[in-house]
Amino acid sequence: MEGGGGKRRRSEGGGHEAPEEEEEDRISDLPDALRLQILSLLPLKSAIRTGALSSRWRGLWEQRWPEPSSVRVRLPPGAAGAAARVEQFGLIDRRGRRRVDCFSLAFHGGQLAQPDLRRCLDYAAACEVEDLQLRLDGGSGRGSRGGGGGGATRGRGMLTVHFPVGSRLLARLSIRGLNLTAAANAMVATLEVIHLHSVFLTDAALRRVVGACPRLRELDLRYCRRLRRIDFSAVGVPNLRSFTVVDCSRTTEVRVLVAPRLRSFRFSGAFLSSNILSGAGGSLEHLYICSGGPETGLPPTNLPTSVLNLSNLSVLTLCSIALQYISASTAKAVTESKLHSLRELHFLMFGMANSNLADIYSFLKTCSFPQLERFFVQLPTNIRDSFTENFLEVAEEDPPKGGLENLWLAKMTNFKGHRNEMQLVEFLLRKSSLKKLLLIAPTEDHPQGLRKIQSDVLPNLLKTEIMHLERASANTQIIFSEPDGPHIQPLHSEVFVRATLICGPCILVLSYVVLYL
Repeated sequence: MEGGGGKRRRSEGGGHEAPEEEEEDRISDLPDALRLQILSLLPLKSAIRTGALSSRWRGLWEQRWPEPSSVRVRLPPGAAGAAARVEQFGLIDRRGRRRVDCFSLAFHGGQLAQPDLRRCLDYAAACEVEDLQLRLDGGSGRGSRGGGGGGATRGRGMLTVHFPVGSRLLARLSIRGLNLTAAANAMVATLEVIHLHSVFLTDAALRRVVGACPRLRELDLRYCRRLRRIDFSAVGVPNLRSFTVVDCSRTTEVRVLVAPRLRSFRFSGAFLSSNILSGAGGSLEHLYICSGGPETGLPPTNLPTSVLNLSNLSVLTLCSIALQYISASTAKAVTESKLHSLRELHFLMFGMANSNLADIYSFLKTCSFPQLERFFVQLPTNIRDSFTENFLEVAEEDPPKGGLENLWLAKMTNFKGHRNEMQLVEFLLRKSSLKKLLLIAPTEDHPQGLRKIQSDVLPNLLKTEIMHLERASANTQIIFSEPDGPHIQPLHSEVFVRATLICGPCILVLSYVVLYL
């Protein structure tokens, strides 16, 4: 072959054989229309991965259908919803049953009947939908949160989704405000993500749904008020990586005995007497626990010992009630901590009385944090020192003597300069070589409008006092304003808080959600 364009292979006798022909990529040479037809037969993930084949395939998946690959039906409230229903259902009929990546249906109470919902689900299944989103706004239960059917009792005439929905490629399912039932012995081998918000379903139905999804890697349950006992010990979740339970108010028990790949567990709700950590702690890296305590006493729970045994944990977020349980447990018996991999610690404090500060010091004494780098404390916005000092007379706890050598960032939000807040500041400055200490004053009104939160500007006298405190490192930068950027936000930036008001001899617990964006 002239010009040396091909590779030559040397023969045993020293001569040259004919050039070896390079492998020809005939599929990449096909016209775009044919390659798009090939992509249309693949699941979305596989279609995206073809971009690694060559430059001719890169980005081609974005054009694999001339028609939109997402179908979104939105019915506005009121009389306009009826007209929109006719129009959008007509568009679906004209579109035909071609493949669709995402089918999203959002409507208000009374706009659709059960046959209408069944028609939409059948259409999505016929189009082999991969991402199915169903949302009912308004209705009974937690309607103010945007979902119907979140209450403890089933509302009359509520619409029902029967699982499985039929698509053989379904990978993501999101349902809000509807009933959910599940067939026994079902199998949905492709489903990886399930989000249920304000959904009416029983414990048994949830077990059947989870048991039908061997590839499930993310499960998010919020405001599902019917759930009492979340127990997957019989079905197992071998691929589950992320598990979130938020304000499922009747849930007091969570059991998952087979979850070898679980990386993240977030729980916010009632007191958890039995929890996930005993069966899936070995792989857990991120843990969030915010729990309302029982009315009296500290009933048995495996929370204290299980948290301290999480050797792979790198991020830990605890509310002050969970912190109290751990502190009380370690005070009774010597407990060895294995939290040696922890890099970020986040406390959500409902109060900052002497007892709360003692719990913080006790936890830091019990645990050794050789790799801890970031420390966050969310302080209460609605508690005055005069109430806590008079009502809660608790012996002071001596601060730890060390253990924070690698800590470089500490941030206290809702900082007001109260006595115990200042003690914590003094401890951090003296016992760690911080690079940055952020003290952020409260800036917002209380969500229930009970009182006006003070200005976001701390008094100059207080700032001066803080700047003159003793420091282990002269290079520590003290900042009194919220910097831009996510680098100084905790990993668990979505925080579900129960705010506690201490007023004289009574304690009032108010439930709300705070989002740090």
